[in-house]
Amino acid sequence: MRRLILAGAAVMFLPLAAGAAPILLDNFNEAKKDNALGGATGTWFDPEDKSVFCNADYDDKVFFGAAGRSLRLDYKIDSQRENVKVPTNYSVSNPATKDNQAFNGYYSLFPPQDLTNYTHLIFWVKGDADKGFTRSFKIELKDGQNTAYAGYRVTGITDQWRRYAVPLREFRDIKDWANVKELVFVFAQGDVTRKDGTLYLDDFYFSETAEQNISIPEESYAAARGAQAPAVDGAINDWPRKRWRDISDSEYVEKGARSGKADASARWAVRWDAQYLYVAVALKDNEVVNREIGDGLWKDDCVEIYVSPNGREFAWGDPSAFQLGFAPTSSAGNPARWAWFQRRAPTDKETQVVWNKKGNVMEAAIAWSFLGVTPGVNRDMGFAVAFHDRDLLDGTPECKLTWSIGSVGTARVKVGRLVLQ
Repeated sequence: MRRLILAGAAVMFLPLAAGAAPILLDNFNEAKKDNALGGATGTWFDPEDKSVFCNADYDDKVFFGAAGRSLRLDYKIDSQRENVKVPTNYSVSNPATKDNQAFNGYYSLFPPQDLTNYTHLIFWVKGDADKGFTRSFKIELKDGQNTAYAGYRVTGITDQWRRYAVPLREFRDIKDWANVKELVFVFAQGDVTRKDGTLYLDDFYFSETAEQNISIPEESYAAARGAQAPAVDGAINDWPRKRWRDISDSEYVEKGARSGKADASARWAVRWDAQYLYVAVALKDNEVVNREIGDGLWKDDCVEIYVSPNGREFAWGDPSAFQLGFAPTSSAGNPARWAWFQRRAPTDKETQVVWNKKGNVMEAAIAWSFLGVTPGVNRDMGFAVAFHDRDLLDGTPECKLTWSIGSVGTARVKVGRLVLQ
């Protein structure tokens, strides 16, 4: 069975490929003033200006991933002291204007980190649609070698979670990459598009590549009931295009690395009728490899489908839930399948599976009777899809793309939501 790395209430899928793991700066799940590296955090502003503020709190209702908290920053830099009229000796009736622009933000200190082998700072941000928000702000990394840092302007913020992978080369003022010790968020005139509002931030970490992730998006999917059942024949031209979900982008990389989307990509779709749940998967894979059979199928090229009939959360290994694996080939020289929580291979009556000749397109019909589900419109259940890619020749031995699965606590899993329409 594949390994699920759990860390408290966090979603932690740490890469298992060669190289260093990401350096987690903070995921805010413990609601502590100290960050994950043991350093102090807090807000900064002008205490003499009562008209501005930056307040930090930990929000357990809005967060990225399956569980946890986010950092909520409520800020205001619309100062009453800005552009103050100051009388002069030259003209009392036409006073001078004193430019007193306000700025504030949030800081996170940490023990010196050696980032010489790291390439990106990665994090997630969204704005509060009700309270309003800036669509940009500035971040600074500091090594203590300068008195001022130009930083990097984060742009394109919306009211939906967005992943940012900022190349460390953008922080041009850093002189000593072996001793980076502070991250700062700045709300200032010229860096923001709105002078007051609320932002949510989550999962800050340093990574070796732009595709290393410590958490996977939590999502939902609506499956349509077709007028007629799809032919389970390894051809997907009878699947409506609008129903496909693509999981090839960076945020879906659960672990490992790839040379590009031609190395490992995946998209999938779901349909249903009274007898079966149908799943189609189309892959891009430069090497089709599986030298395993049975319980070990997950180690090489394999599509995994998770179904939780009794809700989106379940204990890992619970036989009332399903982790089904389908491989285009195996050590036996033919396609193979396995149900890990049931500790056996499904029968032909329980699952019908066909791969195309290239081993990059799969259609599966999973019997509702096998899942213990009575299907119907508006029936919902837990669901997730993953593609594990194994390569032998291209220098990227392992990559896994995952749609909507994460850990909750120390022994439970939360997957995405599938709704029958």
